[in-house]
Amino acid sequence: MTTPAASIVRPRAPRALPQPQQSALARARRLCWWSLVLLSAVSAMMYVAMGGSQAMKTALVEDVLSLLPPLSFLLACRFQRAGADDDYVNGRARAFDINFLIAAVALTGVGLGLVWDGLHTLLSGSHPVIGTIAIGDRLIWQGWLMMAVLALSALPPVLLGRAKLRLARELSLKPLHTDADTNKADWMTALAGIVGVAGIGFGLWWADAAAALFIAGSVLHDGVINLRGAIRDLHDARPQQLDRSDPDPIARRVRDAVAALPWVAACRVRLHEEGFRVCGVLFVRTTDGAADDLRLREAHDAARDVHWRIDEIVVTLDGEEPDAGEAPAPAQRRSA
Repeated sequence: MTTPAASIVRPRAPRALPQPQQSALARARRLCWWSLVLLSAVSAMMYVAMGGSQAMKTALVEDVLSLLPPLSFLLACRFQRAGADDDYVNGRARAFDINFLIAAVALTGVGLGLVWDGLHTLLSGSHPVIGTIAIGDRLIWQGWLMMAVLALSALPPVLLGRAKLRLARELSLKPLHTDADTNKADWMTALAGIVGVAGIGFGLWWADAAAALFIAGSVLHDGVINLRGAIRDLHDARPQQLDRSDPDPIARRVRDAVAALPWVAACRVRLHEEGFRVCGVLFVRTTDGAADDLRLREAHDAARDVHWRIDEIVVTLDGEEPDAGEAPAPAQRRSA
């Protein structure tokens, strides 16, 4: 009788998060819920006060888009908590990478649409009209209300973005860092919208369309940068720091920790990221050309002790790739 595949592959038990990171992840979830509430209120307020401003219309679209990263983050957290099973034998840490990809694709697609819309408005010479509204017995220019709403809409993203950035550093979680960048773009968008509406008041019809185009370019730029990063992570590329400015030093630290073992002559590492986890392979070359189970376990433990992010590590003897027909590579040890 053939044994079912589910009973052959044993699900991996991912390394438990340290208590400080568990608390940080719980705070990040609460912050994302607050983001949904506050940004939804801002979007509704923007819709009511939008008027005929192209810049404010584009700012409204970006505010609605800013709901996507926290929503997908909450879904990723819910999925990730389920852990490993017979179907997801490697766990669900990739949920955050998928969350990252979804947000990046949405930003890029809408950014392209907004750039096209802004260019069309600017080149067609469409003149926006902002009327007046009655407050009691007085008529006031609606632009004042629009600028007040835009200024008010900048406050939640500033506060939310700063808090998310701190948590992203604690968790080394790029999707959360991207969400913080999106909040930064939100308040910059609000300022650009104020400039556009004020330009209409001074008779500069093109200022509104130019501000809308600036906002759309910001959305598209964020989308393209994040899409490139998401695709890179899903291809198991070398770990990078949160802002993607430099390679993550965690690979060098792992290599140095294993190379410091007395029986190790040289060590190479091949690491990649899975959400906030780092996994990969260690290729060790021993001083006497041999390694038993005890040595491989020692190298494995030395690597995992470097940082809480280190999860599954495979340790194998370093050597040249065998030609076709040769004996298989040396025995390797996987983490429990």
